This record gives sequence, structure tokens and C-alpha cells, in this order.
Amino acid sequence: MKEVLVSEGPKVRIHDAPIPRPGAGQVVIKVIVSGSNPKDWKVPMWFDRTLNSGDDIAGIVHEVGKEVFEFKVGDRVAAFHEMMEPNGSYAEYAVAWQYTTFHIPEETTYEGESGEME
Repeated sequence: MKEVLVSEGPKVRIHDAPIPRPGAGQVVIKVIVSGSNPKDWKVPMWFDRTLNSGDDIAGIVHEVGKEVFEFKVGDRVAAFHEMMEPNGSYAEYAVAWQYTTFHIPEETTYEGESGEME
């Protein structure tokens, strides 16, 4: 998959990365829309780190980890990725905890659930 890493500047680099695997209690989401916030380019500067800083996700469940009971592959969802952790939403696939993930109805656009303006 393609993933975007953000570093101080802000500077971005697109690289190839493996599709992440979920841990217990996590879901892997095929990203349709990723929200963008000021902290996404400020965090790399504040903490002198290069990372995939996208945290707002809307997409389709690709894989679920152990102990995930509310979601299944193919579900339409939106979620919040844990800040400062690997596998953020600036990629083709992202990881979120099931407790920060929620179902979105068919009539709701992905853009409407990612934090982005329509």
C-alpha cells in the first residue's frame, strides 16, 4: 500500500508499506476519506518525529482483530486512529480501536463522517 509520512516543514514523503494487521480489539479500515487537521502537520514539528499523522478515517472494514465483536469485513465505518501511533489514515489502510469506530449508514457520505467539509 501507499502511505504518507509527514515530517517537520511540513514535508511529506509517499512510500510503500505493508497493509497493517489488527491487534486484539482493533480494526483495519480501507481508507476512502482521511480528514486533515492542523495538528497533523504540527505534531511532527512539536515532537521532532516523522509519522503518518492522519487520525480521522472513513472507509470499509478490511480486517478485524481478536475480541472485535461489533464490526465485520465490509462494514461502512468512521473512526479515530490513536494519535502518535503507526498506521494512521494517510494511507490506503489504517488501524483504529473498535471503541473509536462506529458504523455509518448507507445514505451518509464518507466525506460527511471523516471531519472533512462536503
